[in-house]
Amino acid sequence: MTKAPLYTKDFLLHCFSYLLMAVSFYFLLPTLPTFVTDVLGESADKVGYIIGIYALSALVVRPLSGYAFDKYGRRKLFLFAMFCYALVMAAYGLAASFMFLLFLRLVNGGFWGIVTTGGGTITSDLVPDSRRGEGIGIFGLSMTVSMAIGPLVGLQILKETGSYQALFITSGVLCSLAVVMSFFVNHPKISNRKNKLSWENVFEPKVLKVSMVMLLLAFPFAGIMSFITLFAKELSIESTGMFFLIYAIGVSIIRPSTGKMMDRKGPAFVMLLSFIGTISGLILLSQSTAEPSFLVAGFVLGLGNGIVMPTLQTMVINMVKPEKRGVATSTFFSSIDLGIGIGAFFLGNIVEIFSLSQMYLFCAIGMLIPAALFFGITLSDYKKKSKISLETANA
Repeated sequence: MTKAPLYTKDFLLHCFSYLLMAVSFYFLLPTLPTFVTDVLGESADKVGYIIGIYALSALVVRPLSGYAFDKYGRRKLFLFAMFCYALVMAAYGLAASFMFLLFLRLVNGGFWGIVTTGGGTITSDLVPDSRRGEGIGIFGLSMTVSMAIGPLVGLQILKETGSYQALFITSGVLCSLAVVMSFFVNHPKISNRKNKLSWENVFEPKVLKVSMVMLLLAFPFAGIMSFITLFAKELSIESTGMFFLIYAIGVSIIRPSTGKMMDRKGPAFVMLLSFIGTISGLILLSQSTAEPSFLVAGFVLGLGNGIVMPTLQTMVINMVKPEKRGVATSTFFSSIDLGIGIGAFFLGNIVEIFSLSQMYLFCAIGMLIPAALFFGITLSDYKKKSKISLETANA
């Protein structure tokens, strides 16, 4: 039997445009913490605020954006949000105070929430149903590759120019190129104008249990996003970019096979591998004292975390009808935002009391909670709801 085509022009253009936008995002991941501490003269705990407010801002807009994508269609809202995101990225150069930087992060996070909700929804529209896990996994590689390229290039721009202004402008230019590429994508015309603004159209309760697992898994990711640069500095490691490169290699190795395994066998075994990899990586990171062990931890974390997103996102899409994919995707990504937002604030306070290495060890121990939730409650809930969704679709 011939496989339904996956690598279409629209799918590839969508992935590459998302890649460029994500690279600009990762430019700032290792550089904003030092901008806050070295340029603005703030303390390390303030780094958690710039990550937290970004994620919480995205959280606020996601439910409404998911509703809007389902009601009015994908194209216009997605292109508008990407354009505004590009403008805000270039405006970071105007931040002369910590409060103004927080304001920019607030606005930028909102547009990030719309763009990532739209990106995930459009991907689920573009890929064949029979290859959904594989397609979402491949799309996820655009974020993975950007994680490898972005921090290294961002740090190199900063090293060569000595200018954060050049870094921020380059981010804006890359986002603008992403908008141009996305303009040529034939976005599927899926909408339901009859949708009224109501609770069930901005929040999808069917995917709550999966989203709760994702929320808890986002905590350690918040610790990596917020504090890995400062931890590397503490260990006298010059380039955090190498950590993200090794991390991305781990994700790239595991992700393509993850989607295929998810499509064939379901999520149980795949997620078991994820929990083992992530817990092991966090323990290794907490015990790192030099660059070799630091980078090995990054690779193992990449293997563990590379499984999570495509697996749980595929579960979410499999549990709802096509016209509910937007709100389901927004509910799922909202859990990530909430987890990162709460995690960044919470872990920032942990760092003030304990050390960075102890904070990563706490994250490893805390991973037992989402593992228990997934295998104890979420997995059986998914099997029941995905079966009902499939029967409804075939009726």
